[in-house]
Amino acid sequence: MIEDSGFRLCPQCGTQTPASIAACAHCGAVSPEATLAQTATEYRFFQAVFTRSNQFTMTLIGMNLGVFLLEWLAGGMGVMSADQAVLIAFGAKQNASIADQHQYWRLVTCVFLHIGFIHLLLNNYAIWVIGRDIEKIYGSARFLILYVTTGVVASMSSFYFSPDAVSAGASGAIFGLAGVMATFAFKYRKEVPAALSKDIRRRLLPIIAINLMFGFSARGVVDNAAHIGGLIAGIALALVIPFKHPEERETPFIWRALQMVCVVVVMASFVLAFRNYDGPQLRLANLATAPGSKVIAYFEHMRTAVNSFNESFVEFEKALQRSGRLPDAKNALALVEKGLSAAEATPIVDPRGEEFRLRALDLLRRQKEIIQRYQESKGEGERAIDDEEALTAEYNKFRQEFDPWLSGFMKQNGYGERPRKEPGASTG
Repeated sequence: MIEDSGFRLCPQCGTQTPASIAACAHCGAVSPEATLAQTATEYRFFQAVFTRSNQFTMTLIGMNLGVFLLEWLAGGMGVMSADQAVLIAFGAKQNASIADQHQYWRLVTCVFLHIGFIHLLLNNYAIWVIGRDIEKIYGSARFLILYVTTGVVASMSSFYFSPDAVSAGASGAIFGLAGVMATFAFKYRKEVPAALSKDIRRRLLPIIAINLMFGFSARGVVDNAAHIGGLIAGIALALVIPFKHPEERETPFIWRALQMVCVVVVMASFVLAFRNYDGPQLRLANLATAPGSKVIAYFEHMRTAVNSFNESFVEFEKALQRSGRLPDAKNALALVEKGLSAAEATPIVDPRGEEFRLRALDLLRRQKEIIQRYQESKGEGERAIDDEEALTAEYNKFRQEFDPWLSGFMKQNGYGERPRKEPGASTG
């Protein structure tokens, strides 16, 4: 049958249908020519977009691994937890440091810190899965802008809505990338291959919903404020930042300039973190330390040192009250030796803690000198009494400063007055 001008014969139902429309007006079947043309167009799209490099995705994964190795060398890194003292020293989000000490760089550095091996593994896998696609679709420049910006917005959201949480992790930025990808699938559903848009929506939306529900059910462990902040930021950015079309050969200057701004901000933040680092010394021996082990060791050793000084004072006072007998302060001296051993074995946790340790050592050494001098004087205790009273006054002043600090330090690291559990931090 000869086709009329402007019409074609539908191979499915055999009726004539307008040639300008790909689908048959009667049965809806798509012409083979249109199918081939659509397939060719989709192939060119995939060929142009998904053969692009993903260098910044790999760079971000490498940075996460490198920073985690430094955290590990500082000690207290576990499978699913980490010492808060180490996290804070490396630049975790802590509201007091940001608000009181103006350490705004923490809003950036916390995105590259992780709380244990599982946290690192899961986030890096997520970056590997979703980051590669985003970088290929949007291009490297826009990808880095999206990642850094959503990560910082997630940190700011945590700062305002989770003020008590010490947070770290790339999850906020990952939620941001998920928001970008979901928005891309809806915004460009008529411009990109239908299979791609449909596949993104089918896979991504349930994952976002499940992770948000998990975040709400695991409050105190997961920083959902950061996740939601990152997700909203990703959606908003994807609405205004266009993806890199297949025909776009050169990235516009504005995106390359903003990319450099992001690189400078990240580098400057880590320089400031390095200059402000006051955490444990990096040592290979720290690779074997468990989370919280240094904090617990500090608490127990310092408690032993301080209590030993107090008990030594009581025993020495008893010795001074024994009139008419040869001086015997062996018990007091033994307690001082016990305190000295504990203070000397106390690990370094931070500069303030080390200051208190050195002060405790000084008090114990002077107590030891007073007791030894008393024993050598064969019971002439008047000078010993005067020296002991002066030292006791210093000890009382020490306790007035040390006890509140120790209580705050333990709470800051996830413990109460007496450590009985592993410390906690919120993952982001």
